[in-house]
Amino acid sequence: MNRNKLINVVLIVSLAINLVFIGGIAFRYSNMDRLESSRPLPPNVGWIVRDLSDVRREELDPLLRQSFEEVRPLRMEMVAAQREVNQLMSARPFDAAGLTQAFRTLREVNVRYQAMSHEQTGTILDELSEEERQMAMEFVERRGPRDGRDGFRGRNGGPGGPRDTSDPGRRLRPPPPEDDN
Repeated sequence: MNRNKLINVVLIVSLAINLVFIGGIAFRYSNMDRLESSRPLPPNVGWIVRDLSDVRREELDPLLRQSFEEVRPLRMEMVAAQREVNQLMSARPFDAAGLTQAFRTLREVNVRYQAMSHEQTGTILDELSEEERQMAMEFVERRGPRDGRDGFRGRNGGPGGPRDTSDPGRRLRPPPPEDDN
């Protein structure tokens, strides 16, 4: 193969690789709303108060502690049910009937846990002002606290900032200016 043909082959391969990456980025960006909206809520109700002031969080702390104590037995039951599923999946000899029952148990515990968690979420949201509930909703939309605590994404929740849930195309407020550092 002569030098010109080799250069042409390398350029074509390079172009193909670049198109694959550009296509992946375009797909991700065009489906971002759908991908992010399908993410579940955090595993406990503490997310509701993460953006509130320290004083307000302290005021709500007894309610959060009570909530945690009520749900802890169900969480432990769910962990045990998941452990049982995991063990049965790798058991020798394989027990299909046992695994089916373990999955059924895990689902039942999960449903009870979700019901309690949803009830607690409603109870805590009832204690918040309209502005505080909006802050909690913004947390859900961006999936993380404003200041980047806990390893979440940080202030603007991804490209363009948080969205108005009644109109997914509309932003609640303009995103903060980007740091050039």
